[in-house]
Amino acid sequence: MFRFLAVFFSILALLIFASITLIKQDKPSKSSTAAYDDETETATPSNLNSPEKTMTEYNQLSAEEARVIINKGTEPPDGFSFKGEYTENKAEGLYVCRQCNSPLYTSEHKFQSHCGWPAFDDEIKDAVRREMDADGSRTEILCSNCDGHLGHVFEGERLTENNVRHCVNSISMKFYAKGTEPPPKIVLDK
Repeated sequence: MFRFLAVFFSILALLIFASITLIKQDKPSKSSTAAYDDETETATPSNLNSPEKTMTEYNQLSAEEARVIINKGTEPPDGFSFKGEYTENKAEGLYVCRQCNSPLYTSEHKFQSHCGWPAFDDEIKDAVRREMDADGSRTEILCSNCDGHLGHVFEGERLTENNVRHCVNSISMKFYAKGTEPPPKIVLDK
């Protein structure tokens, strides 16, 4: 019963956050869309954390990918006429950052949390960093290499033995099945 309530309240909190995020970011202002080319729906060069880190040096992102990865958006959870690309994926393999190809998670640590997004109970060592959200209510997870937004991490739900749930946006990752070689990690000089 405790597990059910923990999952229920986690899902409820995520739905509320996703709704607020979607309302706020559904139609970005002209100033926030300056980094996008409306005709091609792909992101164009824009500064990230430093002048050296421009999107043209990382993988090209669509406008929706950039909304989530760079602008810390959230893709809608499963069940709302949307199905995250990797939520139900049970294949063996590697999940890498969509923006920089940095390995993030292995299928060994993926589990079915029923939260609407892919869930992992462990990350590849030093691949993910944690940072408090601006409002201090949740812990954001980011790619350690490019600072791309992945999602949020929750502890103490007792869903797995590791007692951790990385709730990750499918759009923030790419999956490479076992036996498939992922592209090289893009590392920029700082």
